[in-house]
Amino acid sequence: MPVTLDKAPRSFTVLMQGGTVNGVLLTPATEEERELLHFTAKWGDCLDSFEVTAVDGYAASIRALAAHDRATAIEDYMDRVGVTYVAARTVYRDCRTWARALGTEGRASWLAHGLQSYMPLKHFALIEVMREHGEPTTA
Repeated sequence: MPVTLDKAPRSFTVLMQGGTVNGVLLTPATEEERELLHFTAKWGDCLDSFEVTAVDGYAASIRALAAHDRATAIEDYMDRVGVTYVAARTVYRDCRTWARALGTEGRASWLAHGLQSYMPLKHFALIEVMREHGEPTTA
């Protein structure tokens, strides 16, 4: 009789610096331990920390890299346009809604339009949605 191990999602804290994963830890159970971990990572080791839910450390690192890329794209938009984080995050969500509504053929045709050069946040959201749907991208 075969035995399968059910991998239940758990909370991981991924420590990163400059877009590179430096460590993956199980997130501490108590709020106090979490705060201490984040404080030590940021002020002691100069690391960014991302809390993600995943089935293992590798999946957690992939999710944290995506969160880092998303944060970088939103910050870039803030710098380019000169808006607040809340406004930039709203634009990002609108871009994702637009990309989801396009459908597979629509997303593929927009990918060929060169969005990256004049609308990088919209391009980022488009690529992110395409990856979620397993569609081929050039990025």
